[in-house]
Amino acid sequence: MQNMMSVAEWARTLGISRQAADRAIKRCGIVRVNNKVDADMATALYQKNTRPRASDDTRRSTGAPSLASAAGDVADEPDNIPPYDVSRARREAAEAIRSEIQAAELADTFLDRGDVQSCVREVVRAMRASLQDCARRVALAVAPLATADECEAVIEREHRALLEGVVLTLAETIHPTMPA
Repeated sequence: MQNMMSVAEWARTLGISRQAADRAIKRCGIVRVNNKVDADMATALYQKNTRPRASDDTRRSTGAPSLASAAGDVADEPDNIPPYDVSRARREAAEAIRSEIQAAELADTFLDRGDVQSCVREVVRAMRASLQDCARRVALAVAPLATADECEAVIEREHRALLEGVVLTLAETIHPTMPA
């Protein structure tokens, strides 16, 4: 014997709206007689032709991981494929990071790694040359001095001037608008 019920009643048993039930009837080829459907047949066809949604209630009842716990998990085995909503959340997070990077590039607040590396190489070369020149200057300034304290003061003054110059050069080379 057929279990005939109205479309609205059948929709309530499935937990879907009346409009979703009407769409499912058209999509799944469910036969409607006097605006009633055979509930058992309609449910079987609906389940066969409809992909289940992963709502919070379904995840809790099936033991599937929630968004927060599985967002960082990666499927190691083909049987352990994360649910659609977890994959979608990970994709959305990656797109948000990509958008932030693009916005930083457009605002000119993002430094390119290659540019920074080449600037640092130039600054280090200049620092090496300055240190070699510094040795000659210090030797000439220290030669006539008699005490170690006087020699130390001259050496410290030269090194401080050299390092301040390096900091200034580095700041100007990497980002000219940044204060030193």
